[in-house]
Amino acid sequence: MARRVEILGEMFTAVDFGETRFFDLPCVYLMAHEEGGAHVIHYAGQTNCLRERFSGHHQFKAAIARGATHALVLVIRNERDRREFETLLRWEFRPPLNEEEVPRHMQAWRAAVHCGKAEPAARAKAAHLSGAVFPSPARDNLPKAG
Repeated sequence: MARRVEILGEMFTAVDFGETRFFDLPCVYLMAHEEGGAHVIHYAGQTNCLRERFSGHHQFKAAIARGATHALVLVIRNERDRREFETLLRWEFRPPLNEEEVPRHMQAWRAAVHCGKAEPAARAKAAHLSGAVFPSPARDNLPKAG
């Protein structure tokens, strides 16, 4: 697969699920599949080692049942940076298989500021100030397939 996909200004690598066993680096990841020229996101997470995480992931079978075929992976070595970027991804895409609550707008703002993402930070702050509730992610918001 070895395609690159831009998400929030970062270049993620698409890795077939069968290839995750070779990926030993710390990263944030999205379980996804392509549909209509976009990646449909089922789960967002972070890990110190993708190979170990995917060997017994609690949502792996559910993601496959929803059509997931690959992971979108971004290597991030620092744990706090991974956690903040994961928070931003969960707010941005609201993946249906994530069991945690969707991050609040101000949590997303804090994560975006930490990660140096001005545009998502501005959207999160505006959503907070307007009192917006969490809508489903817009289809326009999905990362485009490479």
